[in-house]
Amino acid sequence: MDVFVARQPILKKNDDVYGYEILYRNSLKNQFVPMDGNQATSEVLRNTFLTIGLERMSQNKPCFINFTEQLLLQRVPEYFSPEQLVVEILEDVSPTQEIIAVCRELKQKGYQIALDDVDQMESSDYIAFMPYIDIIKMDIKAVSDCERTEIIQAAKRLGIILLAEKVETREDYEQCKRDGFDLFQGFYFSKPYIVTGTELPFFHSTYFLMIQELSVSDHQIDIERVTEIIGQDLSLTYKLLRLINTTVRPGTIPIESIRQAVMLLGTESLKKWLYVLSIDQAGVNQDKAPSLIMKTSLTRAKMSEQIAVRLQSPGKADGYFLAGFMSLIDVVMKRPMKEIVNSLPLDTGIQDALNEKRNLYREILDVVIAMEQADFDYLENELSRLDIQLNEVFEIYGQSIAWTDQLYEDHFSA
Repeated sequence: MDVFVARQPILKKNDDVYGYEILYRNSLKNQFVPMDGNQATSEVLRNTFLTIGLERMSQNKPCFINFTEQLLLQRVPEYFSPEQLVVEILEDVSPTQEIIAVCRELKQKGYQIALDDVDQMESSDYIAFMPYIDIIKMDIKAVSDCERTEIIQAAKRLGIILLAEKVETREDYEQCKRDGFDLFQGFYFSKPYIVTGTELPFFHSTYFLMIQELSVSDHQIDIERVTEIIGQDLSLTYKLLRLINTTVRPGTIPIESIRQAVMLLGTESLKKWLYVLSIDQAGVNQDKAPSLIMKTSLTRAKMSEQIAVRLQSPGKADGYFLAGFMSLIDVVMKRPMKEIVNSLPLDTGIQDALNEKRNLYREILDVVIAMEQADFDYLENELSRLDIQLNEVFEIYGQSIAWTDQLYEDHFSA
């Protein structure tokens, strides 16, 4: 399934890109379709951070994303790194004590907060927000000259960055620079540009199993069971790896197994993301029919794991499972394998194997693929070198197919 998000650049005075505003879209038609704000933001978050990725979406520059009152109260912005996100508070969010407390916490944790569509500075609502605001966004077409001057003067007095929206002509731009604006956004620079991605099929069964496993006290959570559930769903596995990039500096923790990714991310973060997914998935009628690619990925994963166990391979068998499981991700995502793999925090050995570089991960995966394709000439030579018999591989192959079929029967059948 294709997903769509629009981005519009926000520029500095020297015309360098400061960041991008990320906007909801549901097709290639470049216009907003009215819908529930919580669901729109949840889809934007999922598509930006989990499906498309910041390296494609914003070249790793900060993303300005609108947050509703409900999502702010749920502390959803805290699921992301402060370097990745500018929290944009919509004009219809009231500064209640709870919202101000959220703003205070976000500010203390290093997040930038932008206040959208400011049209006056005397309102008690705006005054309550001011101690926590880093950026004021002003629609220059929607304010009078007098209001514009008052807002500019107040922002400069408070040390708040001014962002001019709806900059549509060269004259607008030059006037905004003279007025003292710091950042600029509008059709003069670029219309919103739609970025597309491919969403992996999402199984309601594994989602609800995850909810069940995590809906207990922390000391009762069975990490092995959580790992097992995620390892049954390629979509959840891919999203888990993408989540690592939103919470851990990329490249610092090479992931060798699904269990390691679960432990690194933590069950609390998993719970939070399941909440975001629950908003996005509510009421969606998704196809539960088994996909050949998904079943093949699972069979490859189990077979790679079991061959590694038989060979007493160095490293954890979990790593070979992960390499096999991810081996068709390029087919599902409709993107080059190298591009996908380089965006995920995988162990170097697994990355190399998926990029078809020769190592033990790749050698075992090639045996699995040869068995899949009944390439017995290749198997004869390779199995002799690995010191494993063809009948053993046949047995592992049959057991892996049976495991996959049973998994679908238990969880994914209608």
